[in-house]
Amino acid sequence: MMKVVTNSTPLIELSKIKQLNPLREVSGTILIPEEVYVEVVIDGIGKQGAAEVKAAEWIQCQSVADKDQISILQTRHSLHLGESATIVLAKEVKAEQVILDDNAARREAVARGLPVIGTVGVFLVAKTQSVIPVVRPILDNLRAQGTRISHDLYYQVIAEADE
Repeated sequence: MMKVVTNSTPLIELSKIKQLNPLREVSGTILIPEEVYVEVVIDGIGKQGAAEVKAAEWIQCQSVADKDQISILQTRHSLHLGESATIVLAKEVKAEQVILDDNAARREAVARGLPVIGTVGVFLVAKTQSVIPVVRPILDNLRAQGTRISHDLYYQVIAEADE
C-alpha cells in the first residue's frame, strides 16, 4: 500500500458520515503527525472523529523531526498547525500521497513536490478501485453534513466517476 499522510479535516469529515473505511481500503496505513492527533483526538474529545481516529489501528501517529519547518510554514504561509505538520511529515517520510483540503496548504504541498489529493478525491480513487460502487451519494452526504464542496468540484467528480 501507499505511504499516505493526512491532515485532520479529511479524518473529521469522513468520520461525520461514517466513511473512514474507503480511506483505509484505498490507502492502508495512514500516517498523521502528533499535532493532528492532538487536534482530533485530544482537543477534539467528544467531537466527530475523536473516537473514530483513536480506535483506528490503521491510523498511526508519528512525530515530525524538523519542528522548525512547522513554525516556518505557519509564519510564512499562514497555515494552521495541523496542515503545517502534515506537509512537513509528508516530506520527511517521502509520502506518496498527502490528503489536504485547504487550498493554501494544498498549494504549499504541491510547491514542495508532494502529490496532493483532497477528501473528495479519496472517493474518486475508491470508486476507481471498486472499493465503493458510487460517489454521488457520499458527496451528497458530505454536503448535507456541512462539508464545503464547490459546485464545480462536485460536478467534475461526478463526471469523472461516470455517474
